[in-house]
Order: sequence, then structure tokens, then C-alpha cells
Amino acid sequence: MKTVLLITSQAASSRVGASVAAFALERMGIEVITLPTVLVGRHPGWGDPGLVDVDADGLSRLFLAVQAQGVLDHVDAVITGYFRSSRQITAAAAMIDYTRRAKKDVLVVVDPVMGDEPDGLYVPDAVAEALMRELVPRADVITPNAWELAHIAERPVFDEGSAVEAARQSGCPLVIVSSTPSGDEWATLAVQKNDAWCVTTPNYKNVPRGTGDLLSALFTAHMIGGKPVSVALENAVSSIDMVLSEAQRLGADELPIVAAQDRLVSPRAGVTARPPTQTRRHSRWVAGVDGCPGGWIAVMLDVTGQHQPIMRPLRSVWDVLTTPERPEIVAVDMPMGFLGEAVRGGRACERAARAKLGPRKSSVFSAPCRRALYTTSYDAACAANAKSAEDAPKLSRQVYGLFDKMREIDARLTAQLQECFFETHPELGFTLMGDGLPSQHSKKTAEGEAERVAALLTVGFDADFLKTDTFTPLAASRDDFLDACACAWTAQRILFGAAEVFPEEPDRDPNGLEMAIRA
Repeated sequence: MKTVLLITSQAASSRVGASVAAFALERMGIEVITLPTVLVGRHPGWGDPGLVDVDADGLSRLFLAVQAQGVLDHVDAVITGYFRSSRQITAAAAMIDYTRRAKKDVLVVVDPVMGDEPDGLYVPDAVAEALMRELVPRADVITPNAWELAHIAERPVFDEGSAVEAARQSGCPLVIVSSTPSGDEWATLAVQKNDAWCVTTPNYKNVPRGTGDLLSALFTAHMIGGKPVSVALENAVSSIDMVLSEAQRLGADELPIVAAQDRLVSPRAGVTARPPTQTRRHSRWVAGVDGCPGGWIAVMLDVTGQHQPIMRPLRSVWDVLTTPERPEIVAVDMPMGFLGEAVRGGRACERAARAKLGPRKSSVFSAPCRRALYTTSYDAACAANAKSAEDAPKLSRQVYGLFDKMREIDARLTAQLQECFFETHPELGFTLMGDGLPSQHSKKTAEGEAERVAALLTVGFDADFLKTDTFTPLAASRDDFLDACACAWTAQRILFGAAEVFPEEPDRDPNGLEMAIRA
């Protein structure tokens, strides 16, 4: 008899998490060991869930008790689902490692529960990051929905073809991605390095929660039962389709898996796995923009991967919106939103960015107050800044030299434009590209340039593009170009909902503009 270790949420009255997965696995003749990551009376979508927390230490104690029972040598698969904290995920990663040592051929299935359309991320950023850092790399199979796959792979998923590309970008050996648009239907795909299969089902309305948990359980059951990937996909999706059909017939708000339990074991509705349809996709562009003496440098990225990046010199920062690429997201290295009164240390976003950058914190200057920004001389700007508050910092000549560019943005920027126009800082981007440590050398040095080029290579920039000649009438320098590349990488992260926000809860200035730095 097969055995599955299930690490996920447990609900009393809702068919989600272990409440649906364990039932399905047991109905298929599989023993289940359940380690709950949280206990709830019902799914939060119904209201107050009646949550009983299980902290990481509690989860570990449960695992140690199971370990002492001596059953881990017999576990055929581990399935992980919902987590409430990054510490729980760290504990789960250790559990997976131990189980793999006990039985080398154990199948590890990770359902990266973190978000969905239309609301995006619904777990804390730290949980999403820990899932991608600690569990996805350990998985033999991941089972994201289309939104979660896009978040993991940092590229859009909007049809079967883009789902295949994103799945292979994720680096996981086998990706089962659900909720993928396919004409008037939904597609579920199984994607490996050299093979891909797809099945389509009707686009049911008012689908009960828990179908992702059910998919992970059913697919795992068929895989450890020896079914080929394509057959496991067909059988799992067939069963879910019949459960959803029964839910529609009954008008059920929860998955009717007891009423439809025979369909879990013997799916009778025919769905057939086929190769995914490769459709011609529209390009989707984002832009990173950095100032230079004569204007601005923009680096344009097509996030669908159909085109190589493009560098464009701009006289005005607003010209980026009328380029042939028409970018959806623009990330600019320049302050957006200004305080009414100067504060030592600058805006909250600048203080938060410096805390992240450590030894490179001096690269983040304090923006002036808005009154100082619209003066006509350096002395007047210093006086206006100082007048706004007793401990206001003195403005540097370097900051004053950027006033024209700040005014260029501020004169036109609105809260509505901030839905596509975002402030960023390239040094934060370079920090987040690698191991989270700031660059060691100044960008003006040869060592600093090599360091930043290496970081850009790790996130997919082509080596030949990074050698682009920056000679333009705008007197752009090499570091301006590399900074624009870092800004473009951030713009892509913003599009996919993966960017970090400094601070986490941004302020707004007196004009209603958000004051936040993203990276």
C-alpha cells in the first residue's frame, strides 16, 4: 500500500487543503499522514475562519513524533500546500530532506499556494519568497495555477504556449499548471523539459474552492500508482471535471467529493491529453529608465521573450510612453512624490531603501521638499528646504543638479499615471538579483561594472546586449545604461507582482502621489 505525507492546512467544514486531499487519497487506497500547517473551521472566503495557529515549532514536533513512529521509510510521496509563515516552510524543507534520505525515490509535490486572479498575492511576501527559495527547488513536481506560475517564472501566462514557456523557465522537472485560458475553456498542462501535454475542460462558473488541492492529490496518486504523466493528467482532470459537474448540478458551495467519490477512483468522463497549442502572442513590453546629462536612457524588455531588449535614448522621460513598444510598466530611477516639509533622512521610502543597501546606502539621496524643488537657485532651494523644518538636511549640489529631471516628472505625474509609472533604484535591483547582498564596488569602477554585468547575466540579460554602445547625443555613460537595465528588470517584476516595495506600506504626499521605491 502506498503512503503520502501531506503538509498543508486542515479545515473542519470546508473541502480545502487536507480536508479534500486526504479524502481523495484515502478513497484511492493510499495511506495519508497529515501534518496541518493551520487549523480552521472554514475557508476564509466564507468569513472568520476560526483560525487555530500551528507555529513552525509545533509543526516540527508533529513531524518528530511521526519520525519516531518509524513510518517515514515507507512514504512514497510528500505533498505540500498552504503555509502561514516562512519558518514553517523552512521546517517543511527539512522534513523533505529527511524523508528523501529515508527513501531516495520519494516523489515531492509542491503546490505553491500564494495567489490567484484577480487579487494576486494573498500570502505575505516572505511566504511567497520562501516557497520559491526553499520548496520549489526541492520539488519533483509543482502544481501552480497560471497566476502562481507567472509569479514563479517571472513571465506572463495567458495561453497554452506561454504556460509551456513559463513552466520550463521555472526550472522544475515537471509542472502541472491549472487555470490556463484556452479559448472558451480552461486548460491544465503537464510540462517537462522535452514533453508537454494539455487537457481542456469547460469554464464552469462559481467553482468551489479546493480544486487545486484536489488536483495535487489526484495527480500524485496516479503518479505513484505507476501511470505515465499524460495518463495521470487525464485521469486527475477527468475526476475534477466530474466533481465540478456534480457541484453545478447540486448547486453546491463546497466540492461534493463524498457524493462524487466514485469518480475519484474511476473517472468516466473522457478528456484526452494532447500537445499544447502554440499560438502567436502579442509582445508585452516594460521599460527601465535612468537619467543622463542630456536626457534619459530607456531599456525596453519584451517579457514574452519574442524580441531582444532595446536601448532607446529619450529627450523627455515621457517620450517612453510613445515609443513603438508602448511599455505597460515604466520603472524610473528618480523620486516620485515629495514631502511638504523636509525630514532628516528623507522620505520613508529612502530610509527603507538605505536599510536594505547597507554599504551602498549613500547611493540613495534624500529628495527635497516640494517647496524647495520649485525654487530658481541652489541657495534658494537650500533655504526653502531648511525653512520647512528645523532639522532639515542641507541639499547637496549633486541633488540640486537633478532638480530639472524631478520637476519634469512631478509636473505631469498623477496618481492614475502611477499605475504604470513607478519609482525604483538600480542599486536595490542589483542587490535583489543575486544573494541579497549589496554590490561591493562603486559602479564608477571597473570592478563595479563587472559586478553589475554579472548580476544582469544571472537574470537573463544577453551578454551581447550588455555590450551595447552607449554613444548617443545625450552623453550617456556606461553606468547609466546598466542602471537602466536594472530598472527594466524591476519593471518586469512589477508587471508580474514580484517586486518588493520600500516601505511595505507607502505614504502619500500632499498631492496624493505614492512615495514608494520598488525593486
